[in-house]
Amino acid sequence: MKFNYKALDPQGRERQGSIESNSAAEASALLRSKSLHVLKLEAGGQKFSLFAFIARLFSLISIKRYISAGAADQVIFFRQMSLMLRSGNTLMQGLELCSEMTEKVQLRNSLINILVAIQGGSSFANAIEKQGNKFPPIVAKLVASGEASGELQMTLERLAESLERSAALKRQFVSSLIYPVLVITAAIGVTLFLAISIVPKFAVMLEGKSQSLPAATQVMLDISAWLIDYGFYLGVAVGVVIFTILAAYTTKAGKFVIDRVLINLPMVGNSIKTSGMAQMGWTMSMLLSSGLTVLESLRVVSSVMGNQRLANCFTHAGDEILAGRSLAVGLSQRSIPLMVQHMAGIGERSGELEHVMLELGRYYQEQAEARIKRMIAMIEPAMTLMVGGLVGGVYYAFFKAMMQVSAG
Repeated sequence: MKFNYKALDPQGRERQGSIESNSAAEASALLRSKSLHVLKLEAGGQKFSLFAFIARLFSLISIKRYISAGAADQVIFFRQMSLMLRSGNTLMQGLELCSEMTEKVQLRNSLINILVAIQGGSSFANAIEKQGNKFPPIVAKLVASGEASGELQMTLERLAESLERSAALKRQFVSSLIYPVLVITAAIGVTLFLAISIVPKFAVMLEGKSQSLPAATQVMLDISAWLIDYGFYLGVAVGVVIFTILAAYTTKAGKFVIDRVLINLPMVGNSIKTSGMAQMGWTMSMLLSSGLTVLESLRVVSSVMGNQRLANCFTHAGDEILAGRSLAVGLSQRSIPLMVQHMAGIGERSGELEHVMLELGRYYQEQAEARIKRMIAMIEPAMTLMVGGLVGGVYYAFFKAMMQVSAG
């Protein structure tokens, strides 16, 4: 039987051709024996199937295939790899199977590149590191320690758990901000609609009335007139400010300044700090238990920390350790909670730093969840008062004027 194939050679070049074999499994084995990684293998001379063609077409144009792989996709990959290794598969077999099972094109390409690099003599950790920012920096470090200790399967399982916890905490924090953003957007939209569309018609109705209008009504009419005349320029200015902030956040200096402002904001800053300490605790514990030094662990924590202000704190702590000082001294900074500083000192003195960091991670995770709940509980009534105040103020001015006109 003839099989058409598409494969990658050890140099990463794509090869296409056909091969004679009794079965697809045998054809795949023959290609692997030639150091070719099979991307596609199908029997030659198959009949055209309209249903299969349409299914393939919908699969190719699916948007989810082409968006970048997120933390959830990487968690699934590491769990699958851990299961493959635990089941007796080799690293190469596990990577090949995972690349076939993943739906994300970018992740699949990364796995294929990793597989080709390993076939060329690279280690798993180095192959991951060559993928750049496709994987967090912690991945290559942990995989390297897992390869050195011979506990790669356990390391991948720990890595999946760590990424899952970090993603869950980040998801909770982002979800807590969605509600107030939607409410504020709706309030601004309703207010603009009333000020630009309804109030001008109301102003036309009041024209020609000799009596003076109530102060609240006059203020509302003045604001409406100003928005009609200058609202476009105000919108442009707001858009420029937002674009400037977002553009600045893509630079190192801008990100540091904005993150420093965010971490000092009421409620939001405490939530960011608490979430960062939870992530630090889990990551430090996992890295230390995998055999990395305190200095290496701090470098990795700094690279995976979302807030640049906190990242700089851990970088500074690493510099203090290089200078011969203890971890507790290195963490003695204003943005680091006192509890973290004291517990780090206890862990160093007792020789159980990894266990202390794990407990810190658990403690701050609970604190972060509690803070997020309190923040939501405080934001909801504030949003209700704000929306009610904006809309209620417009209606108060409207009915005040109507009653004065009717009485006059």
